[in-house]
Amino acid sequence: MKKHLYTLTLTSALLLGTAGTAQAQGNFGIGLGLFNGSTEYKDIDTEVYLLPVLMYEGENFSLSPSRAEYYFQFSGNMWVSAIGALRLQGYEADDNATFKGMDNRSIGFDLGASVNFYDAEIGFLSVEWLTDVAGKSEGDEVSAIWAYPIEGKSVTITPSVFWRWQSEDLVNYYYGVKAKEVTATRAAYTPDAASTFGAALSLDYKLTQSVTLFSEISAYSLDDEIKNSPLVDDDKDMGYGASIGFVYSF
Repeated sequence: MKKHLYTLTLTSALLLGTAGTAQAQGNFGIGLGLFNGSTEYKDIDTEVYLLPVLMYEGENFSLSPSRAEYYFQFSGNMWVSAIGALRLQGYEADDNATFKGMDNRSIGFDLGASVNFYDAEIGFLSVEWLTDVAGKSEGDEVSAIWAYPIEGKSVTITPSVFWRWQSEDLVNYYYGVKAKEVTATRAAYTPDAASTFGAALSLDYKLTQSVTLFSEISAYSLDDEIKNSPLVDDDKDMGYGASIGFVYSF
């Protein structure tokens, strides 16, 4: 199973949390979405997936298919979140010839926290820390995001930029090659920590009082520690993601 193709963008994950805090409606939402994202691994074709969307947005809690957050409000503009999140990365040895002889790299589960701030003039700022608690990578991730929602009567457009740092243990788990995994065409590889920069543009259009159309495109850089892995395409410098779909809110 090509688990890495299901990875959500950082901005989508964080903005889901923002929506839960800002709206505070206690609403459930269900829908469908088309999701497409590039993969840096070799010999993996880019595919489009039709997936269900299920989410909950409350005053102090939000839930999406891969992430849950509980909010502690400090003031009208600032809050702290406790986070539980799936890490939808990895591969299986039988995905293709690139991974033959490799140990499987599994989906992880992270716990962490974020500090968040929102101001109508400045926009949304967040710094987040996550750590693996499932015993997979045993690594850490730190990220920061700035997003600026531009709200109209029925449309909200949100440009954003983000930075993400991943620890040596995390990068090595998903992109490293152990001594026992070395072949004539696959050298041993032990990467260091890696960081990436990216940007995204999302659009939410309220078709009716209950139905919202959502879409997002994003692009991000790949650190040399990832690009130099024997598992990664030689000419891969950037990654991207795209999604479109709808949510019906109860």
